[in-house]
Amino acid sequence: MNSAMEDRLREALAEAGATVDASTLRPLRASERRRFRVDFRLVAVAATVVLAGAATTVGLLSGPGDENRAVAADPPPAERKVMVFLCAKSSDREQTSCQGAVSEEETQEIVAKLKQVPGVREIISADKSTVYADFRRDFARNKALLAAVDVDDIPDSLRLTLTEGVDPLRVKEALRGVQGVLGVQESASDDATPVSKFDVSVFLCSPSSGMTSCGAERKSDGKGSFTVTKEGRGVTPEQMKAIQKLILSMPGVKDVFFESQEEAYENFRRLYKDNKALLDATKVSDMPQSFRVTLLPEADWSKVVSRLRREPGVSQVVYQGCAYDRGRLIDRYGLIVPESKVCPTARRSGEHPDPGPSPTAG
Repeated sequence: MNSAMEDRLREALAEAGATVDASTLRPLRASERRRFRVDFRLVAVAATVVLAGAATTVGLLSGPGDENRAVAADPPPAERKVMVFLCAKSSDREQTSCQGAVSEEETQEIVAKLKQVPGVREIISADKSTVYADFRRDFARNKALLAAVDVDDIPDSLRLTLTEGVDPLRVKEALRGVQGVLGVQESASDDATPVSKFDVSVFLCSPSSGMTSCGAERKSDGKGSFTVTKEGRGVTPEQMKAIQKLILSMPGVKDVFFESQEEAYENFRRLYKDNKALLDATKVSDMPQSFRVTLLPEADWSKVVSRLRREPGVSQVVYQGCAYDRGRLIDRYGLIVPESKVCPTARRSGEHPDPGPSPTAG
């Protein structure tokens, strides 16, 4: 069985529409030495609650079926940018419609269809070699991520500029079922920077949790999705006190703020005020309680995250810098990469990946 929250989110996201074609954009299958796998339901739920507590600009919402997409939290610009990612050699044939790297004939057909879409003002082709160089420059300090992704993992892409008032969904609909298309993604502006006054979010177990960290049992279908066969347990008052005490005692912790379900829900409603379908599908009881943690500049976030993840009553621990980088990977490069590849934990101080623009600004 699936959790009620997951079911409602899936239905809401499907109703609200998406700029990523869910039948195509999925994790990439790399060479045999590495495989990118991601639990889509957990990404959806985690991204939603993470963004509900921070004034981020773009949040990744991905699901296992019909709703992989990124949701823009801020008003869209007059001219909207759209990325069309094309099938790569490493695209997963079991989980996407790709049957290998896009051919020249398929690319020409895709471009021809795009030229027929009203409002597509400009089409720029970007080959994977050029994009891979950009990727390595963007994540130059993240040695673990650079080692996990090679040039064949990067899809070729078409970068579109739409005229004012044109809905990006037109592009998605025009390319639905077209061979050679991995996914369609609306892009955030280049200067979009996440702003949050917290560095780490510690989400607590909720009743009927579907997280294994909360005691739930799940059965995988072998394709990145799962079914909850036994629900987990909510955090106890004793566990909550122990978690708070642990956080306050950890080196590098500057401040701790407790966020109740009601507070999380109000933040969520403010962030997604324009997404009626998602708001109607979400209740106060869906929101997890959490501790929001601010770290000192010299703190090793990876040690904080690694230790808190082992504490009873903790569902998930999210470093805001990782959440931002994962969003940047899909937005700019069409890559869905597990957090363990983006931000490995329990590393020595000074070796953790660069989180990009500071998530603690503001």
